[in-house]
Amino acid sequence: MNKQFLEQHDVVIFDLDGTLYEGTEHFKLHTENLKAYLPSEQQKQFEMIYHQILEGNHPVQIGKIYDGQRDLIWTWDPFTEELTEARNWDDEVIQVENTPNQIKASDFDFVNWVPIGDGWWPPYAIARHFGITVETIQQSYNKTKEQMAELDGYLNQTPGLKDYLDTIYQDHTLIVCTNSDEEDAKRLLQFLELDKYFVELISWARKPVYTKEHFEGVLKRYNISPNQVLSVGDNFMNEIAPALQLGMSAMWLTDSKVKPVDDKRLVLVETLSDQ
Repeated sequence: MNKQFLEQHDVVIFDLDGTLYEGTEHFKLHTENLKAYLPSEQQKQFEMIYHQILEGNHPVQIGKIYDGQRDLIWTWDPFTEELTEARNWDDEVIQVENTPNQIKASDFDFVNWVPIGDGWWPPYAIARHFGITVETIQQSYNKTKEQMAELDGYLNQTPGLKDYLDTIYQDHTLIVCTNSDEEDAKRLLQFLELDKYFVELISWARKPVYTKEHFEGVLKRYNISPNQVLSVGDNFMNEIAPALQLGMSAMWLTDSKVKPVDDKRLVLVETLSDQ
């Protein structure tokens, strides 16, 4: 964690899932739950595609857009909001007629246009590819979140994070902005023993569609300028690009070693661990 960079800001907006706890095993758990809705042969295909994605050998990748209507994967620039290329599941470039050149974050409906922003979304895209409904995928997601809190090894405290927040929360305004619903978010924060450090919980945020709206609301409520605010999250499309567009700073949790933009307001870290 880059403490000095974080503490330069008066207000820090944290994502929850994938940010305030460690590990990625819950993505695999979600995958297993989704596979259970398919016959055995398709389960094997589902698993094969998922491993290809993890290895970077498939068009479905973090930062892409899943076109649910056409079952295609688009390359999308989060700053210009341009769609630049469509590929099918065999990684072939496809020419698509009557498709807009630009898709704004406000156009994401999570059915026809789905941003693949973090590890929850590749399994979603695979499930849609095999015909699993959006409603069933949501049920699987809810089941996974419940299992994470009940089973060992799926929801792990970030070493040192609780102690660190304890030293700064009285001098900084700490906020959580999450796509989880209020009940689920509160349960997770209590389980992680972090709930007392946050003055505000923005739940069911529907990032990235409404990220800018939420961030602008924070600026207004606390009467601060963008350069006083830091957004911390693991999803570049949900928490990082919108913050930079508004003039805020951002701390991106990622194992990437390359900045997607050359901007001194953006810092890359692999973990919020204080160890």
